Amino acid sequence: MKVLKSWGASGEVVLSRMAGDPEDLKSQEPVFIEFDGIPVPFYIESVEPKGSRFIVRFQDVDTQAFAEELVGREVTLSESGEEEEETLMGMRIRDARTRRTVGSVVDFSDFGGNVVITVETESGDEILLPLHEELVRSVRDDVITLEIPEGLI
Repeated sequence: MKVLKSWGASGEVVLSRMAGDPEDLKSQEPVFIEFDGIPVPFYIESVEPKGSRFIVRFQDVDTQAFAEELVGREVTLSESGEEEEETLMGMRIRDARTRRTVGSVVDFSDFGGNVVITVETESGDEILLPLHEELVRSVRDDVITLEIPEGLI
């Protein structure tokens, strides 16, 4: 599935029709939209079939400008999370503030809609970091630079 265009001025988008069951879009599970190679969870507020497409409103996407940022991006269902998880495994995490490497991704979890990565530090400790599009500063090769909230590391 792909975001084809924005729809109206309130943040709705038009999605291409998916191959599976359209009811999957109405579940309480998030869908994932990739930003710089990182799957970011989005929850669906409403879905309206429109011919061979869907008009979708995502939670927290409430402006046309934000909707425009989604145009052209692939949308995958949460059931395909294994692909996203495999993509993240082993990637190094760098703190955007200090420019230091924090560690490597060893797990990917969804805690009630809050997607987090488990990062193993060089000392062997594991820390949980939120994975949200607003925190991702860049993805280059196998390094994700995150704006890590204070107090998490």
